[in-house]
This record gives sequence, structure tokens and C-alpha cells, in this order.
Amino acid sequence: MTGWTLGVRLGGAVRVLGADDPAVTTGGTGLGSGDGAGDGAGDGDLWIEVTAGPDGLELDHLVIRFAADVRPGDLAWLNGYQSWSQSEVRPLAARRAPLNRLGRVAQLHRMGDEAVAGRHRDRRAECSHEVLAVQREGRARLWGSRVGHQAFTVLEVAPDGLRAVVDVAGWRIGPGETARIAWIEARTGDSAPELLRAWAGSLTSPRPAPSVTGWTSWYRYYGDIDAASLAGEIDALSASDIQFDVFQIDDGFQTHVGDWLTFAGGFPDGVAPLAAAARDRGMLPGLWLAPFVASRRSALALEHPDWLLRDARGRRVAAGWNGGWNGTFYALDLENPAVLDHLATVFRTARDEWGFGLLKLDFLYAAALDDRPGATRAQRMRRAVRLLREWSGDAAILGCGVPLVSAAGLVEYCRIGADVAAKWEDRFLRALSYRERVSTVSSMRSTVARAWMDGTWFANDPDVVILRTEDSRLSDAERRALFAVNTTFGSLVFVSDDITAYDADTTSLLASWGGSGAARVVAHTQAGGVDSIRTGAGTVTVELGDRTGRVLTGG
Repeated sequence: MTGWTLGVRLGGAVRVLGADDPAVTTGGTGLGSGDGAGDGAGDGDLWIEVTAGPDGLELDHLVIRFAADVRPGDLAWLNGYQSWSQSEVRPLAARRAPLNRLGRVAQLHRMGDEAVAGRHRDRRAECSHEVLAVQREGRARLWGSRVGHQAFTVLEVAPDGLRAVVDVAGWRIGPGETARIAWIEARTGDSAPELLRAWAGSLTSPRPAPSVTGWTSWYRYYGDIDAASLAGEIDALSASDIQFDVFQIDDGFQTHVGDWLTFAGGFPDGVAPLAAAARDRGMLPGLWLAPFVASRRSALALEHPDWLLRDARGRRVAAGWNGGWNGTFYALDLENPAVLDHLATVFRTARDEWGFGLLKLDFLYAAALDDRPGATRAQRMRRAVRLLREWSGDAAILGCGVPLVSAAGLVEYCRIGADVAAKWEDRFLRALSYRERVSTVSSMRSTVARAWMDGTWFANDPDVVILRTEDSRLSDAERRALFAVNTTFGSLVFVSDDITAYDADTTSLLASWGGSGAARVVAHTQAGGVDSIRTGAGTVTVELGDRTGRVLTGG
């Protein structure tokens, strides 16, 4: 059985359209949508189209219910909302723990999916964003949305099948126009990883992106960087026998987040000399920016308060909380032409005047916090990434903190997991059920769960490998597990250590990565907390436990 509920806004009120409303057309095969099948056991499609009358139409919500052969215990590929959102391959459950109250007080929900069709979601339901795949007894099934650039879709597990909650709020359809507002496809096969690759590849084509290794300043210095220290790192990297393709400067070079054209005290000559030095040593220079947000102490926020996004009550829209940025930071108003002109200047300067050939663009989800009528969150997010692509020109983009479907085909590289750390897990943040938390094990689980994105949407960045023994609580087995997972399933592999402190074994381990790109997963099984992942190059068996991890075979 299939049913749907579609709400539209008329004169400030929400009206729910009936199945017999002439404005709505449904079609497809299977999923109970056109041929009477709809038992959820095989291939099929379901789409919903809306035709606006002479006054146009503004959508409010859409929920679709359909039969699907999913059961607790099925091995499931669960995709999170944005880069850092927890993604996993694990047995399917019926319920999950939502972010708790303390996490909401700290504005952590802003980084996650709380705003995606929030009034119509079951926050405790097991769910997956855009696509869900399950494997049982040698048979795989997949359900995926084909309208991710227009409306985010959350697939929720319900007692009698699945609910597709499609975030159509704000979508305006012009007079007499017809829009396909939902399109769910179901596919069956032998391998969930292969189904996921086929589904992803049918949606878009990736930009060319060579496999690269590199060094980034973040986990070595965090925000405490200066030009002299970074110049020393360039010298060390160029003197190493290991090939480093990229040298990337992360957060800390600017006076405040949002003030990208003024420099912190440790950079009296700015960052252009460092970019030139890296390029002279044969490395592509990279620079971190968070273009869609600003800290509350930034000159941008203080001098241009009208550049900040406001809600319906005129309040600044918080994009999250970061202790290193003086607390709450805010989203920019990307409908303001002055903001767009300013950002275009920032990118032109970083690319053409400073000489950076790779731009790591972070906290991008802020573009989807705008809930004003006129466009969906997904439409605004995709439009924002298109602007980044335009502004970046020939420079490669490493996307981060972005809904993955919005970045597909527009960025060369994309983070597909949470930040790692010099420890296995942050137990406090885990207790908050914070799905975007800094966590080495959560990052690795996402790397495995999202391996299908590499080469279909972009080249995967699983975040850095931390190999140092000083200032680290990772055991040797955990370091090696992190290295094995990231180098097996990542096409961009960075380190962020003092490489001159490596012993011979660590140097040899890092040099062992051939830079051949991410392995293609062809089959994946799990038993007793151990994942056995078969790729075209062999099998990796890895244990990613809540308290520790290790590689059993491969890697």
C-alpha cells in the first residue's frame, strides 16, 4: 500500500490536498504507484508531480508511505545528512536516540538535520538521508530519491514499511507550471555496495580529481598557527622522501571567521608567500575558508549586521557554536547582493592574488538554514554550491560540512565523515547523541558506509590519518586501523603531524600508500562487530568498536 500527504500554503494557512485533487499526479511502477504491485519486494518507481493553477503554488510538506521489505536486523547502509553526520553500516534497528536537550542548548542541532522537514519527522525513527540500502541473505535492496537537488528526502523506517519525508517547504511553482516534487526508486540486486554505486552514478557525473596525499595544519596546530611555523613545515615536507601533493593552511590565519582578507598577528605578510613557497616545492597550496558563516566578533558581523541571515522575527540565525570562535556563529544571507559581491572578492583574492589552487570550503550547511519562502533548503544549498564552483574557477574544491547530495558533481573532493581526533571517541558528545561529533571511530564508520560516493559524486576525503605517538591517546592498533581504512577507501589522504618526529616504521607506513585512489567495494558482511569488506584489490577485515579498533586482515 502507498499513501501520501501533501500540504500547500494558501493565504498563510496550510491546506492538505487529497488524492483526487487534479493538481496532483502520481505515477511510476511498483511501490503501489501505478501497476498495483507495490509490495516493496522488487524494482519500482514512484513519482509525484504538482501542477499549479493561475496563482501559482507554494508547497509546505510531503510525506509518502509505502511498503518495503525492511526488517530489524537487516544489514543497513545508513547515510547521514551532511559531511560530519554519522553514517554507518550496521544491523537495522527500529529506533534511535535523538540529540538531547543539552546538545540543543549548545546549538549543536544547527549542524545536523533538525531543520529538514522538522515538523513531520519522527526524531526517534531509524532513518537515512536520500538513500537506504539493506542486505539480507545474499539479496540487497535500495530505495533512493532522485530529486535531491530540489528537496532533501529522509527515509524513515516505519512499522509497515518506509516513510519518505520530503522537505518541499518553500518550493514555489509558477502559474501553470508542473514540478516533479518527489521521485523514489527501488532497486534489487546481489550487493548493497554495488546498488549504491549504480544509484549514485545515475544521478550525476563527478569532476576529474586525481588521488592526492598532503599535509594540513589543523590537527598539528589547530587554530594556533603562524607563518614561521608553516614555513618550517613546508621545508620539512619538501625534504621528506614521501611524496606530498598538497600543503593546506587551515583555520587560524584570519583575524576572525568571516574576516578572510585581514590576517592574524602571526601572518605579517599574509598567506601569499606561503602559497608561493609550497608551489615552488612542487606542492599545490590549499587554503581553508568557511564562506557562509561569520563569528559574532568579526568585523563583518559588527559592521554589516544586515549581511547576516535573519529569521521571521528578525533574529540572527545561529549556524552553531564553536568555543574557538567566541561561541555562537551565524549564517550569512546569500540573497543579499552585497554578501555575494563580498564573497566573490574573497575567492578572487585567494585564487588569483594569493595563489591557492585548492580551497577547503567548510561549514557549508549554513546555506541550508535559510527557511524563507521561495525555495527549499535543498534548492538554496545546491545554488550556493554552484556559486562556490563559479567563484573557485580552476581551483579545486574540497567540500566539508555540506549535505553530500548538494555537492555531488560540483566539487572535486568532499569530506565524507566527521573530524577525527587524537583519541578514539569523545564519550561525552556520544552521550549527547550528537551525530556530527568529533570522533575517530565515527569518522571511520562513515568512511566505510560512504565508500560508494568515491568516483560517482566526487573523490572521497575521509579526513586525516594521525600517526604521531606524542600528544595522542590513540593506540598503535588504532592508528593502524585509521591508516588502513582511510587509505583503502579515500582518494585524498592527508596527515597533520610533525613528520620529522616519525620513526622509521611510521615513515615506511605512510610511504606505503600508493595513491591509487579509493578501492571499489563489491561486497560487505558484518558479524560480531567485525566488518569484512571485499574490494577489487582484496578483502579488508576490520573491527571498529566503541572503545577501540584494529585491522584483522588486509590494509
